[in-house]
Amino acid sequence: MKGLRKGRVAALGIALLAASSGGHAAAQQAPVRVGFASDLTGACAALSEDGLNGAKLAAEELNAAGGILGRPVELIIRDTQTRPDEGAKVARELIVDQKIDVLTGVCSSAVMLAESAVSGELKVPFYAAIGSTQRANIELFQPYFWQTQANATMEAFAAAEYVARKPEWKRIATLGSDYEWGHTSVAAFVERLKALRPDVEFAAPIYVKVGETAMAPYISATLAVRPDAVFAPLFGPSLGALLKQGPGFGFFQRTNLVTLMTVDTLQSQGASMPASNVYGIARAPFFALEKTPEVESFIEKYRAAHGEYPTDWSINAYDGLKFYAAAAEHAGSVAPAALVKAVGEITVDGLREKGLKVRAFDGQMNAPVYVGKATKVDGYDFPILTEVEKFAGEPLMPTVEFITRARAAAK
Repeated sequence: MKGLRKGRVAALGIALLAASSGGHAAAQQAPVRVGFASDLTGACAALSEDGLNGAKLAAEELNAAGGILGRPVELIIRDTQTRPDEGAKVARELIVDQKIDVLTGVCSSAVMLAESAVSGELKVPFYAAIGSTQRANIELFQPYFWQTQANATMEAFAAAEYVARKPEWKRIATLGSDYEWGHTSVAAFVERLKALRPDVEFAAPIYVKVGETAMAPYISATLAVRPDAVFAPLFGPSLGALLKQGPGFGFFQRTNLVTLMTVDTLQSQGASMPASNVYGIARAPFFALEKTPEVESFIEKYRAAHGEYPTDWSINAYDGLKFYAAAAEHAGSVAPAALVKAVGEITVDGLREKGLKVRAFDGQMNAPVYVGKATKVDGYDFPILTEVEKFAGEPLMPTVEFITRARAAAK
């Protein structure tokens, strides 16, 4: 994965004051402390590192403009090792010992649920900008939590909407990561596509151990059911291995792949990306965003700092911290009750979308989902998504009635 080519974060478990305070008044006040408890080692490392880069840039910009409520923004970084038990431990340490004002940073959905439980217990705000299980919004929702990207169900629904528009795809296989996100995504995709296309046949789902790179058995089992398309909620090493090993089995001549295809995956594949039949779901592909001055400035700053284009994870983390700052300014406070109330009241223009807002009932942002075809394009040394369709977030969000029933059933 792209992150394997990058240097690891050097300052784990230390406090980082992000850039200058941007003014004497800000420097005189106690900082707004942002606990960044993220999966900086383990299967989520590269995604988390990119998210941290985006959060740092947001903090630098906020501090240059005077901070939040005249107070400098301070990132306090911890590594969860992509383990739920470690995530819960460092979240508690950040809240109890470091007295953070807000918690964020997590990538793994399982770690996210562990951190959310601590946030709810200790009544400290927590927002997710990478991890995306809808269970944090529905069955396990707690009022101090919100998500600043489409959750797993919304992304799976967008994939189903996209596949439904391909009438020649009549038999579908699913190949998912064998943990929370993969199972959730497969179930939601199948549910939505069945409703949209009753004529579609589904093969039994196949699940891949997280981090698995020996993909031959899974490729063979998938091709054995002769699918017209494969929906594969995979990420990291497993997805990279599928894309690299698939051609040896004629995978991309025999079927079509619809998978999570964020910018880091596109970058890591480079010239080795299969030439056809790969379709990607993305959260914030820089090349598909509206070219506003804010987007252009962000891309320029990010490339200057890191020597590469920003990934979806960088953009989501940047937008997430800017949204938190806007909520605090609206509330006039970072006190938990006032802050969380403000989260459900504001509307913010982010890099991904104008009019980003969070539904208070489940803490879900109306963030868009992008789906397109992986294509090699002049001007880039890696493939990008072309013929991109942008799916608005609100139509993909589960209804209040559905969530109410799901929460009642989970009790």
